Amino acid sequence: MSLFLRRFPVPVVFIAVLCAVSVVYTYTLRPAGQRSLVAATATNLVNLRSDPIGALVASAFVSESEPWVWPAFAAVGLFPLVHRFGNLRALLLVGTAHVIATLVSEGLLAWRISTGAVPGSLRFLDDVGPSYVVTSALLGTLLYGSASAARGWRVFAGSGWWRLGAAAALGVLAPYIFAGLGRLDVAAVGHVVAMVIGAVAGLLLRPAAPAG
Repeated sequence: MSLFLRRFPVPVVFIAVLCAVSVVYTYTLRPAGQRSLVAATATNLVNLRSDPIGALVASAFVSESEPWVWPAFAAVGLFPLVHRFGNLRALLLVGTAHVIATLVSEGLLAWRISTGAVPGSLRFLDDVGPSYVVTSALLGTLLYGSASAARGWRVFAGSGWWRLGAAAALGVLAPYIFAGLGRLDVAAVGHVVAMVIGAVAGLLLRPAAPAG
């Protein structure tokens, strides 16, 4: 187990923190507390102006969905991604996707507010969740994950079946992550950008052989 934790610290820590925050949000906080947490951590235009780093980091761990939903999808994407890229490169891939997707989608919203296309109240939009991280990881696994001939625990993350799992997960998520794209909704635009960044970053960062 200790070898497993040393090999996969990024997905283990990310999923553990996500689970902990999700459980607290769902089972501990009352509705008023939930609204306060979301408002404080959302990557909206107001929070990005006052505390950009805090909002970008915290928002990735606050989910309004059921506690098990995003951790399950994160496991399918992050473990094989780390197996293929290593922890640092995988973290760079999903972190870059999360940051750029947020900045592009919120930047587009700011421009639309300035032109009067959408109301100014959207500056306070509740935009939280790990979906930019997870969708970029899933696409990275689908495109660049590879089978491994290694034995033992490494088969857990190196099996080619994970690529099929990533494809299935993206298929399940597609109606949700792309909803409102025609209206340029912030989340939908962000998901498209996150997946594009994940694909491009994966092409640039992928090692010549699976990380062992």
